[in-house]
Formats: sequence, structure tokens, C-alpha cells
Amino acid sequence: MSLHRYRPMLPVDQPAPPDDLEFIHEIKWDGYRVLAYLDGDVRLESRRGRNLNPLFPSVAERLSQLGLQAVLDGEVVALNKEGQVDFSLLQSRCPKKRTCYIVFDVLFLQGEDFCERPWLERRKYLESVITNQGTVMLSPLLPGSAAESLSFAAEHHLEGIVSKDRNSPYLPGVRSPAWRKQKIRRSLDCIVIGVKMGKGRIRSLAAAVYRSDGSLLYLGNVGSGFSLRELDFIRKAIDILPRTPRCLCTNPPGAPGDWLWFKPLLVLEVEYTELTPAKRLRHPVFRRFRFDKEAKDCLLEEGPDDN
Repeated sequence: MSLHRYRPMLPVDQPAPPDDLEFIHEIKWDGYRVLAYLDGDVRLESRRGRNLNPLFPSVAERLSQLGLQAVLDGEVVALNKEGQVDFSLLQSRCPKKRTCYIVFDVLFLQGEDFCERPWLERRKYLESVITNQGTVMLSPLLPGSAAESLSFAAEHHLEGIVSKDRNSPYLPGVRSPAWRKQKIRRSLDCIVIGVKMGKGRIRSLAAAVYRSDGSLLYLGNVGSGFSLRELDFIRKAIDILPRTPRCLCTNPPGAPGDWLWFKPLLVLEVEYTELTPAKRLRHPVFRRFRFDKEAKDCLLEEGPDDN
């Protein structure tokens, strides 16, 4: 394949200027960033140039049917049976998952390099060649302001939004403020039921919540966001909190480690991006200790299919 190789343009982690009409908002897709090279054959490449065709053969097959000479930028996502994006399915061999390539930019098309053209012009060309047909879809634009788009993303349990300057060129390999991402951050009050140690140091806290049947559910480890003052508090709490010989959760962590287990007394607030279908906190970050809240009040809201 003779097409020039590109590196993806990346967004900065900050909101778009309020009420700036030059910015257009899209969904931030929770999947694998993929550049697709179409030139007779199709090659799907990760951000680091890894060949992803073996992972997503249905995407490569569908793109080959477009009959284009192009370089496309987008995200491969997996949809669950409800049609919702589920990142955990991308890492599993679940036979029921539906894999899609969400296209949001074009870098090269029919012999022409499009990188220097403004985003809005590239988008119009993209709309002329990509139709929403199952495995390959065009990333929809969100109406309204950044705040309204972010509210839409939160309401529909999406990862967040990306705001793009309509006049910006495509800058391969550059992290540019012309593209700006905002992730939805959720919070949850959890119980500290263990501390993982390593070489005499605190590595992370094991977080849990109560289920409706009164059992403790392990949600994962929280290992970032602690200040020196909070780490000092944890070291002192280790000597004060009553210990247990084993993890009290119904689903204790399977990975071995140097664990200290405690009775459910200490509460902390955790920020995270999502609670996976396997009931694990994704990207958890410590926010604060909740000395005003009792462990018994840390309850998991469960739907009808969670039992």
C-alpha cells in the first residue's frame, strides 16, 4: 500500500471557550483510535502504527467495499445488545458484540491531501462518501453549546465530548487546542475494605459498596489522587482500623498481593469515568475521605438485571 502514513491529531484536555461559535461538538467515543488506509486493500492502524486488521476484520471488509482511495480517522467501538458503547467488549471475545468504525475525519481522498483544509470543509467531503451503514458510520455532530452537548453525553452515558474549531487544519501527530476534549466524571462513595502494600509503601485502596442483599461488592483499587497529607492519614489509619483475616467481599480480588484487610468503616469518595458491566470502576481517582458518612450508607444502585 503506497499511501503516505500519518499520525493522528490529538485533543487537549480542556473545555472549549464558552459561547464560542467557531467550535463544533462531537461525541467522545470510548474505543480504539484507528487510522484507516484504503487503497484497494485496507489497513487499520493504531495510534502507534500497529496493524489492527486481525482484531477488526468486519470493519476492514466493509471499508474495502467503499471503493475509495482515502485515509480516514475514527474510532472502533463495540456495542452491547442494547446498542450502547461498551469499551470492555472490545477487550473480550464476546460473540454477541457488534463492532463499528465511527469515522470523524478524512486526511486524504482520491489523490488529494486534505490535512491543510479547514475542518468544516473536510467534514463536508466526509459526509459525501460515508453513509451510516452498519459497520461503518459517520460520527454525528451535537447541536447547541458545549455545556448542552456535555449534558447530552452525560444523559446518554457517553464518555464525553470533543470540541473542534471549524477552521482548523488537521495537524498529524500534534496535540492541539483546536481540538478539545471533556470527559464525564462521575463520583461514588465507597468503603475502604483493604490496602495493597508494596515494598513497605501504600500502593492503593480496595474500594467496595454494599449490595441490596447486604453483601459487600469489590469495585477495584484506587491508587491515584492522594496528597502527602492523605497518605500520612492512611498510614495512621492502618494501625487503628480493625482488621480481618480475609477480604469480606463476595468477589475478592483474584490477583495476589500484599493485602491488609479491614472491617467496613472508612468511607472515601471516588471519581471515575464509568462502572463497567463487570462492576469495576474505570479510571478511579481519590477525591476525599467522607468522615460525615457511614459505611452502611454506601449502597450500589442496581437495575433489574444486576442480581
